[in-house]
Amino acid sequence: MNKAEYLSVLVSIVIGMGLSHLLSSAGRLIIARARVRVYWVSLMAAAVIFLAHIQFWWSTYGYDEAILGNFFSFLVFLLAPILLYLMAVLVFPDFDDDLATVSMYDHYYSVRPWAFGVGAAAVLANVVRNVAVQNAPLLTEDRPFEAGFLVLMLSGALVRSPRYHAALNVALLAAFCAMVVFTSLQPG
Repeated sequence: MNKAEYLSVLVSIVIGMGLSHLLSSAGRLIIARARVRVYWVSLMAAAVIFLAHIQFWWSTYGYDEAILGNFFSFLVFLLAPILLYLMAVLVFPDFDDDLATVSMYDHYYSVRPWAFGVGAAAVLANVVRNVAVQNAPLLTEDRPFEAGFLVLMLSGALVRSPRYHAALNVALLAAFCAMVVFTSLQPG
């Protein structure tokens, strides 16, 4: 195992933890479905977070030399998957209480500022990772999408309107799919 493979293991573990949390929460949601008031906006947000985990892993192919530079480069590189993991934890409520009715709507709006704030930080961490660690140009085909995601995430943290959040999550999913089609069909 070379140094880059060694360092990428930790990144893969954090991404795996986020995916594991999302999938196990989805399973617990199915098990507890009789006492859960499902909110489709939460499900759409979970889908976007799931896709963001996969896209991050997909886009990091070829970062081996960039993360070997120094400890701080690796920390910057690791920050985005850590923030994605936090988003995975925040998106679903706790389904473990066997007696209580769970409202995904109430949970969504109780964690909304934190979840979207962490989302905005994840977008910024991704830009810093690309520019500072990989020495990518400041202006690339990804930047307009990242700027759009940043604005959408910040607006999600600031605006509470359920109607706005319904449109916001549809827009996030559509923008994410467009970004993947235009920029990420090949790994790296």
